[in-house]
Amino acid sequence: MLVQISAIIAAVAFVFLVFYLIQTLKSLKNSLDEITLTMGQMKDEVTQISSEVQDVILNTNEMAIDVRVKLSKLNHLFSSVNDVGQVIHELTSSVKQSATSLISAVKQTNLTQQTQPLSTKWKTILQGVAISYEMLQKMKAKKSPQTGVTK
Repeated sequence: MLVQISAIIAAVAFVFLVFYLIQTLKSLKNSLDEITLTMGQMKDEVTQISSEVQDVILNTNEMAIDVRVKLSKLNHLFSSVNDVGQVIHELTSSVKQSATSLISAVKQTNLTQQTQPLSTKWKTILQGVAISYEMLQKMKAKKSPQTGVTK
């Protein structure tokens, strides 16, 4: 009889064990179902994020190309500005040289003028100034509207 009682106790214990094992397996199945559902949602979201990232990369590439084109245009502009700067530098250098030579001619003329009347160089300079003044007056006359006044 002891054997029968122990068999019954073992059977009852086995039933409780199976019951709790079934509960645990159901809980595990629910957890795995939720994980599967979450993974499916993540797959959809990753697909959406991936397409958005591709759009961002495409836009970034287009902006980089646009910036390169605009920078190349600016390179031409800076090159032109450099050329203009060089021309202005050469112009100021030649004006400086002309002024220097004019000053030295005037000084030389002053030295020679003390001993003799106006030299031919000084006369040439004065004639050049007079011609320049006449040309300036003619240019002003052409630019101003005709009012009937004659010179």
